[in-house]
Amino acid sequence: MRKGTIVLNTALTVAACGMAQVAWASGYQLDVLSVREQGSSNAGTAEAADPSTIFYNPAGLTRLDGTQMTLGATAVDPHSHFSYSGATNGSGQPVSPADTGGSYAKQAAIPHGYLSHRVNDQLTVGVGLFVPYGSKIGYDDNFAGRYYGTGVDFKSLNINPSLGFKLNEHHSIGLGISAQYLDVKLDKSQDLTPVAYGVCLAGGGDPITCQGAAASYANQPDAKVHISGTDWGYGFNLGYLFTPSDDTRIGLAYRSFITQKLHGTATFTVPNNLPGGSASPVNTGIHSVLTNSNATIDVTTPETVSLNAYHQLNTRWAIMGDLTWNRHDRLQEIEIDMPTAQIPDRKVVQKTAWQNSWRASVGASFKLDEQWTLRGGYMYDQTPVSNSSYALTVLPDASRQMYSLGASYRIDARNTFDLAYSYLKLKEAVVNRTDDDYNSVNGSPGTLTGSYRTHVNLIGLGYTHRF
Repeated sequence: MRKGTIVLNTALTVAACGMAQVAWASGYQLDVLSVREQGSSNAGTAEAADPSTIFYNPAGLTRLDGTQMTLGATAVDPHSHFSYSGATNGSGQPVSPADTGGSYAKQAAIPHGYLSHRVNDQLTVGVGLFVPYGSKIGYDDNFAGRYYGTGVDFKSLNINPSLGFKLNEHHSIGLGISAQYLDVKLDKSQDLTPVAYGVCLAGGGDPITCQGAAASYANQPDAKVHISGTDWGYGFNLGYLFTPSDDTRIGLAYRSFITQKLHGTATFTVPNNLPGGSASPVNTGIHSVLTNSNATIDVTTPETVSLNAYHQLNTRWAIMGDLTWNRHDRLQEIEIDMPTAQIPDRKVVQKTAWQNSWRASVGASFKLDEQWTLRGGYMYDQTPVSNSSYALTVLPDASRQMYSLGASYRIDARNTFDLAYSYLKLKEAVVNRTDDDYNSVNGSPGTLTGSYRTHVNLIGLGYTHRF
C-alpha cells in the first residue's frame, strides 16, 4: 500500500476512532427484569411465583395456575462523577477547554411485561417483553475525554415467547425463543489538528510543513461525529426446575448469545470558516476524510448460565440464592465499518479484551400476614473489564454490589402489587487510555487518565393480575 494511502487511512481512523467502545452495553447492564426479583437482588428466581419466570427460567411456568399477567417498571437514578489527571489530543497537546463532563449520567425507566396461560396439567405457555440492555449518557462539549466519546443512547427490546412442560411432580423443563431489537446511537468529538496533519501528508507535504499547516487548526471548534444503527437478532433460552418437595426448588437456566449486525449511518459535522477558506486543499481533504457514509456495527450480547435455589423454612420464612455465569469473552474487539467510495475498507477496530464473569445473589423473604410479604437481598456482580487500558470511557464499568429491599401487597386472590428499592454501588472504575484501537498503524485520539465513581438508586413498581 502506498504511503499516502496509509496516512489517509490513518486520518480516517482518527476521525472515527473512539466510537467503538460505546457500541456495547451489557457491561453496564442493570439486572432488573422483574420488580419482585429486584426486591431480593435476583436471589429468588427459583421461586417462580409470577410470569417473570419467563426471563429467568421458563420451566417455572409450570408452577403458575390459570392465566396471569405481570407488568412493571424500574426507575433508574444514577449518580456518577468523573475526575481526570491528564487528557491530551491526537497531537499530544493538553485538551482545552476540558472539564469532567457535567451531569452526564441520565435518568431512565426500565419496563417489562409478562403473560402466562396454563393449557393443561403439563403445559403452560407465555410471552415476555423486556429491556435487557440500555443506557443513556451525554457529556457536555468540554468533556476532557470527548475524543473518546460524548454520548450513547442504547435501546433494546426482547420479545420472548416461551413454554414450560411438567414431566412429573418433581421435574419440569422450559424453552423460549427470543427476538431482540437493538437501536444504538453514538456521539464523539473530533479534534481537527491530527486530521489536517494526515490530510497534508497524504497530499504530498513534508512533515515539517504539515505540522505548521495543522497548527492553524489547534484552536478551531471540534468536528462532531454521530453513528447510529439498528437490527433484529434471534436466540433462545432453556430451563430446568427440580422440585424435590413442596418447600424446595432448584433451577438451572441457559440464555443464548445473540449476534447482531447493526446497520445505520455515520454522520460528520465539520465547523464552518476553517483556516484557508473553502479553496484550501487541506480543508477539501478534511471534508473528504470526514464524509458521511453508511455504517455497520457488530454486537454479540453474552450468553448466561444460572443455578438457583429456593427453600421455604416454615410458613413465614424462605431463603434463596442465585449463581450466574456470564460469557463476555466473545467480545474481544468491536468493529465499526464506515466504507466510502474513496476508502471502501474504512473501519475502526477497538480491542476490548473482556473476560467472563460471575454474579452471586443471596436473599430471604418473610410473610408478615396474609397481605404483606417482605424480602431483601444482596448481589455481587463482577465486571468483564480486564484492564484499565481497555476501559470503556463512555460506558464506565466496574464490579458492583446491590443491596435490595422489597415487598408484595396482596390485595385479593387476583391482584398483587410489588415494590422494590435497590442501591447499586460500583467500585472505582479507572481509565488509562492511550490509543483507542490499540493498533500502531492507526492514529490516536490522545490520552485520558482518570476514574469514575458511581452509585445508582433503583425504584421498582410492579403489578400481577390473575384472570
